[in-house]
Amino acid sequence: MANFSQFVAVEPSQRALIFDMDGVICHTMPYHLEAWRVYVDRTPELRQQINLEQLRQMGGKRNAELLPELLGRSVTEAEVERWGAGKEAVFRELLAPHLELLPGLLPFLKSAKEKGYRLGLGTSACAANVELVLSCEGVGNCFDTVVMEQDVQRGKPDPECYLLVAERLQVLPQHCLVFEDAVAGVMAAVRAGMLCWGVLTTQSETALQAAGAEVCIEDFTDPRLQWLLS
Repeated sequence: MANFSQFVAVEPSQRALIFDMDGVICHTMPYHLEAWRVYVDRTPELRQQINLEQLRQMGGKRNAELLPELLGRSVTEAEVERWGAGKEAVFRELLAPHLELLPGLLPFLKSAKEKGYRLGLGTSACAANVELVLSCEGVGNCFDTVVMEQDVQRGKPDPECYLLVAERLQVLPQHCLVFEDAVAGVMAAVRAGMLCWGVLTTQSETALQAAGAEVCIEDFTDPRLQWLLS
């Protein structure tokens, strides 16, 4: 993994701040869990097979990786598409009336952009979910590039997502700092050779630091973020 001295050794224009979406841009996990509960209840072939408590530990993964783990068997592409699309549609219905950014996020993004940082989003979410979340308060305008589910072959904890963000931003991995709330996402950042700060919306500080997060914050009002930019 990169170290902080490598990160600050270059000008801000050669550094990148990369953000996961769910649990980092906004706190969506409760709506994902409720969407799964509602969708499973509506879907006879999934009923009795999905453990919602297990889902809490699997944040950051794409449905293509998540469903086989939950069901304990291989899942066809058609099943992933049908079940995943159905659940995500319920998720958007539930989230839309309550959508709000994590405290302090928008001012932090604007401050970083003013200082010359490159800003990227790397998420396992589908395009419709990304469009909904990034419409909140115009936050999508802050990002120089967005990598989502359809852009990669392998989900987190594989580093492909974050490496592609860095490539598109034209920033070296060791000059990137990732903000992640999920264990799989922290592992992806570390495997990409990037710094990672944990966001404590879904997992404990102990769990995120064990996965490789150097610092953990509750949200983007943490004063250490201003120190980071300075």
